[in-house]
Amino acid sequence: MRETRKVLIVDDSRYMREYLEDLFSSDDRFELLQSAADPYEAVKIISKEAPDAIALDIELPRMSGLTFLRKIMSQHPIPVVIVTNQDVGQIEMSLEALNAGAIDVVSKKDIGIGETEGRRDLLEKMWAAANSSVSRIYPRSPGAKLQKTEPIAIQPPAERIVMIGASSGGTGIISAILQNLALDIPGMIIVQHIPEHMSFLFARQLNAHTPFYVKEAENGDRVTKNKVLVTPGNHHIELNKDQTGYYIRLTQGPPINHVRPSVDKLFYSAMRYEAKNMYAILLTGMGQDGAQGLLKLRENGAYTIAQDERSSIIFGMPRVAIEMGAACAIMNPQEIIRFIKSIG
Repeated sequence: MRETRKVLIVDDSRYMREYLEDLFSSDDRFELLQSAADPYEAVKIISKEAPDAIALDIELPRMSGLTFLRKIMSQHPIPVVIVTNQDVGQIEMSLEALNAGAIDVVSKKDIGIGETEGRRDLLEKMWAAANSSVSRIYPRSPGAKLQKTEPIAIQPPAERIVMIGASSGGTGIISAILQNLALDIPGMIIVQHIPEHMSFLFARQLNAHTPFYVKEAENGDRVTKNKVLVTPGNHHIELNKDQTGYYIRLTQGPPINHVRPSVDKLFYSAMRYEAKNMYAILLTGMGQDGAQGLLKLRENGAYTIAQDERSSIIFGMPRVAIEMGAACAIMNPQEIIRFIKSIG
């Protein structure tokens, strides 16, 4: 008999609860627990039978979804996927939810009737969440806000480039890595699978808690030392070079590996340049985006790293990379931090 995973839906909309119930019931991998209209109802259900994963709305009566999430993570960690509207206020709250321990965020507009790809995406994210270990989530606290000007003093063009790719569970790992780096880092480009408009807030938050300059990438941005470029949601990013150094180009070509931005897109673009100056890191996430690009970079002579299984929240992308021999080294986040410091 096929193993199933128990799912709890928490949403104050009766229509949405019934819609999600029908969606999860259509997939025989899931066993649906009773749905809840607010966190207090959810607590009663959890006290009787703990789910393997929770589909949680942000705006809820009696207690916000964000507050409920924080209580879950501090008292009885359960993998959570945020399923919510994507207006301005909720985008910011969704990012806070990722900081608090949520594994992923899905927009309700992307899973409506007829949105086959979006509905499938939610099912896959819930399945990945239900099979993940939230005990592996690194602390998401942003720490003390730094006082700095933006950008910091003009920096020289980067000679070495560190490229980081991540998906589900990646925002917390990326935050932990960057917040433990000091000034004098190489140029860095990050591809994190994240909803459109949330990438700006993610970059702004990282910038506030790191000593270097972090920004959402804009077309033509130069890659310099002590600057981290975060790829905008719904855009691919490519590395380019001219007579004055490296710069990036943004495009909205077709999704690659069903995602945009694609880690593979960035990794493949870096193959055109001197391999000894390219460092590629593939972190936690579902699927296989970035694995093939990591392999090609290694074959080209670049130094490649895959996150280890023990520290990965979802051991999908790095697992595929390791299995195909794409990683020169397998590291946990602390080892990755030490490595980046060594090449600054």
